[in-house]
Amino acid sequence: MDRATHKKLLVIANPYPPMASAGTNRVVRFLRHLPDEGWRPSVLTAKARGPAAVPDDVRVARATVPWPHPLLGGGRRSAVVNRWLAVPDAYSAWIVPAVLKGRRILARERFDALFSSSPRPSVHVVAAVLSEHADLPWLADYRDPWSTYQFRRFPTPAHRRAHYGLEAWSLQRAAAVTAVNRPILDDLVARHPWLTGQAHVLPNGFDRTEEPEKVALDDGFWIVHTGRLYGREQQVAAFLEALAAQPPDVKALFVGVDESRVRPDAARLGLGDRVRVEPLVPLPVALGYQRAADALLLVNGRRPESMSSKVFEYLQSGRPVFAISPTGSAARTLFSEVGGATCVVPDASMAEPLAAFVAAVRAGETMPAAQPALARYDMSRLTADLATILDGLTPSLPGTAAGRVARAATMGR
Repeated sequence: MDRATHKKLLVIANPYPPMASAGTNRVVRFLRHLPDEGWRPSVLTAKARGPAAVPDDVRVARATVPWPHPLLGGGRRSAVVNRWLAVPDAYSAWIVPAVLKGRRILARERFDALFSSSPRPSVHVVAAVLSEHADLPWLADYRDPWSTYQFRRFPTPAHRRAHYGLEAWSLQRAAAVTAVNRPILDDLVARHPWLTGQAHVLPNGFDRTEEPEKVALDDGFWIVHTGRLYGREQQVAAFLEALAAQPPDVKALFVGVDESRVRPDAARLGLGDRVRVEPLVPLPVALGYQRAADALLLVNGRRPESMSSKVFEYLQSGRPVFAISPTGSAARTLFSEVGGATCVVPDASMAEPLAAFVAAVRAGETMPAAQPALARYDMSRLTADLATILDGLTPSLPGTAAGRVARAATMGR
C-alpha cells in the first residue's frame, strides 16, 4: 500500500522499548503490522535508558519523566511512595510533559486518530487530554483493568475515588475501547455504560514473525515458566509442593522471575537443583526456552479476567501447558476453544493432576492447540481487526466534539 495514502495514528504507550514488559510486546506487534492495514503509526512514550529494538520505520518521541528514577522501580520504598502519591500510577509526573510533547507533535503534523494501551493508565489520561485538544478520535486499549485491577491496593477511600473518577473522566472522551478479554470489557461497560456499542474484545496473540533463539536444557523433564509472577507466589508454592512429589528427574525452570518469589519454597521442600531461576531475558530467548521445554507452566490470578499474554506464545510453541487457573476464567475459555492445556484450580491439591499430566506428556497422549482455532490469534489478523475499529472512528463518533455533545445529552448533562 502506498505510504502516501496511509492514515496516521499517534500511539501513546508507556512502557515501551527499551523498557521490558509483556505489554510492550502487544504494542510493538501492532506497530509491526499496522502499515499493512493502511495505518502509519508514530509513538509518544517516556524517556528510557538503553537501546530499543522496535520497528525501524516507526517514529518515536520521548517525553521526560520528572520523577526520581529510584521511585519508578519495583522496590518496597517506591511501592509505598507511589501508592500514596502517584495517581493513576508511578508515571503520573510524566503526564504533563507527555501532553506538551504531544501537542507539539499534533501542531506540526496531521493525525487521523489516537491510540493508547494500558497499563500504565497514565497513557489514557494523556490520550484523553490530547483527544480533546486536537478533536481527534481516541481508542483506549486495556490489557489489564485500571481501577479494579486485582493487585491495586488503595490506601484510603479518597484514593479509590480519585482512581475511579479519573478513569471515568478519561473514558468520557474515548471514541471506543478495546480490552484483551471479555471479563475486562464487561467490567468497563458496566461501570461506564456510555461505552455500550463502542466496546470491543481485541485479544492478545502470537506473532509468527518473531524467531526464537536456540536454547538447550539439561537432562530431565523440564516444566518451564517464562515471565513475571505478579503476586501469585501462593500458587507457585502449591505447584512446587506437587513437584516435590514427582520423580526426581521432573524439574522446573522459572525465567524472568525474582528468585525471592521461588527460592524459599523450593528450599523448604528440598528441591535443590530441581528448580532453576533465571533472570529476565529478551523475548527471542524466552521463546527459545518455551520451545526447549517438555511442558509449560501457566500461573493465573484468582480473578476471571486474569490471563497472561504469554499464553498465546505457549500455545503457538506446541508444548503442553499445565495451567493454574480459576473456573470460569478467560484462560479456561480460551483453552476450551483451542485446546492444548490441562487446568487445575488455584486452591486444589496439584500432586495427582501434575503426576497425571507428566505421565500423559511422556506417553505422547497430550494434544497441542488446534492450529485452525489458534490462527485467529495471529497478530497479523488481530491487527487487521484493530485497523477495522480505527477505520470506523469518524467525526460523528464519541471522542470528538460532535460525539461528546451527543453523548452528554444521553448522560443527562
